Amino acid sequence: MWILSLCLALVGCGTLEGLFEHKPEPVEVLPEEELYRQAKEKLDASAYTRAIELYQALESRFPFGRYGPQVLLDLAYAHYKQGETESGLATLDRFMKMYPTHERLDYAYYLRGLINTNRSMGFVERYLPIDLTKRDVNPLKDAHQDFVTLLEKFPDSEYAQEAEQRKNALFNLMAMHELRVAQFYMEREAYQAAANRAARIVGDYPRTTAIPHALKIMEQAYRKLTMDDLADQAARIYALNYGDTEPTLEKEPKTLLGWVFWLFRWD
Repeated sequence: MWILSLCLALVGCGTLEGLFEHKPEPVEVLPEEELYRQAKEKLDASAYTRAIELYQALESRFPFGRYGPQVLLDLAYAHYKQGETESGLATLDRFMKMYPTHERLDYAYYLRGLINTNRSMGFVERYLPIDLTKRDVNPLKDAHQDFVTLLEKFPDSEYAQEAEQRKNALFNLMAMHELRVAQFYMEREAYQAAANRAARIVGDYPRTTAIPHALKIMEQAYRKLTMDDLADQAARIYALNYGDTEPTLEKEPKTLLGWVFWLFRWD
């Protein structure tokens, strides 16, 4: 019983830090260099709440100071680590507007991609194994575009390799989200909608793990609609690429706490 109470309390708070009320500490009047040193020290020590307070004081007191661009990048990172996605994105927007040709613009796009990825996850999804393909996919599309932009603008960036990996993973996750929708339509016997959604997966998400499942849905849906020519075409494409093996989806891992949160999910 105590597990259920704890889970519901955490859901209500949103984050563990929500269990405690934080009162901002005053920031001393210090030279820019010393204030930045203290802020960076807190950031490196993972004291993100205090780091944010110090960086915000720096931005306010020295908006065009020596550390101006780095202050915004550090502040955005601190918001990201704190789970404050909207504040992190807003800070990066200020950085990109004020410093459109800055040498660390590639990092700004990379960090923006990380933050947008986190926008699709609440507290539950960050810490428990719940299927993200069932959640809002729009933040994932934004994150995917951030990594695409980084790779287009800065192909030689030190973040390019990881951005490529994250871009591909997000692309596959978006495809699986579409597959869930197609399966939903099939379960409710909305066969035309299922076929259309599956066809969109094949057209928009090539080379993803959702493709074989989408082809099977197309074949089944067209059979139900007595559109046998289209069903046969989907079957031929499947056989040509995957033989006679049946596609399988990896089972979703869920812990005991994961099941508790799943029962009380807010879809």
